[in-house]
Amino acid sequence: MATILDRIIEYKKLEVERRRAKLPLSALKDAERYHGKRHDFCRAMENSTDFGIIAEFKRKSPSQNDINTEADPVAVGRGYAAAGAAAISCLTDTQFFGALPDDIDRLRAAVDIPVLRKDFIIDSYQLHETRAMGADAVLLIATVLNPVQIDELAEEANELGLQVICEVHDEEEVAKISPNVDIIGVNNRNLGNFSVDIARSIELAEMLPPGMLRISESGIDDPQSIVKLRRSGYRGFLVGTHFMQQPDPGRSLAEFIKKAHEIEAIYKDAIA
Repeated sequence: MATILDRIIEYKKLEVERRRAKLPLSALKDAERYHGKRHDFCRAMENSTDFGIIAEFKRKSPSQNDINTEADPVAVGRGYAAAGAAAISCLTDTQFFGALPDDIDRLRAAVDIPVLRKDFIIDSYQLHETRAMGADAVLLIATVLNPVQIDELAEEANELGLQVICEVHDEEEVAKISPNVDIIGVNNRNLGNFSVDIARSIELAEMLPPGMLRISESGIDDPQSIVKLRRSGYRGFLVGTHFMQQPDPGRSLAEFIKKAHEIEAIYKDAIA
C-alpha cells in the first residue's frame, strides 16, 4: 500500500515535468533573483546568539492538516526576523502543504536573512527553480534519494551558489551523506508514518560526521528541548508548526527564544 510519501514523490515527478515544459531552464536563468546575492546560511547558524532557530512558514501538512492557511508570508517573515530567527524555512509544495505560488517570493522580498526552500527535491531542474526563487539553501531528503542522487544534486546546488541541508532520520540514511553537503539535518519525524520522537536527534548524534554543522528538525515545541539538544552538538533548530499555530508566529518565536535563554542560564548556573 502506497504511503503518503510515495504519493508525494509520484506527484512531484509529474509536477517537475509540467513545470519544465511550462518554464524551461533558459527562462529560469533569466529571472532577476537567479542572479541576485546569496545569504550565507551556515554562517547565520554559526553566528546566531539566539540558538540558530530556523523558523518555518507553512500553511498545512499531511500530518497536521490545516495549520495557518490564511497566514501572510510578509508579516510572518518580518515577525520572525525581528524576533531573532537565524533563517527562515519556506514550504513551496502546493499540493500537500498548501503553499501559494508566490509565498517564497514575497517572503524573500520581506527579509534580509537566509531563506531555505523546503520541498521534495528530486531533479536538478528544481535547483535552478530554487535559485530563481532567491532562496539561499535547499533541502535534500535522504529518505527519497539514493547516495548518488544526493552527491550529484548537492554538487550542482553548490555550483549554483546554494547551500545544502541533507535531511536524515536513521543510521542507514546517515551513510548516504555526501561531502558536498553543508549541513546535516536530523528529522525527528518518520516520513513513512509521520510519528515524531525528539530522541532521534540524540540517538543519531554520535553517528554524524564530525565537524559538519548539524541541526535538529520537527517536533520541537518547547525551549527545554533545544537546550538539551545543544548538549548533543546541534547548532540549529527548525521549528514550524509550533509557531505557525499561534496567532502571532513572530511573537511566539520571541517568547520561545527568551525562555530558552532563561533555561540555559539555569543549566549553566547548576553546573558552575
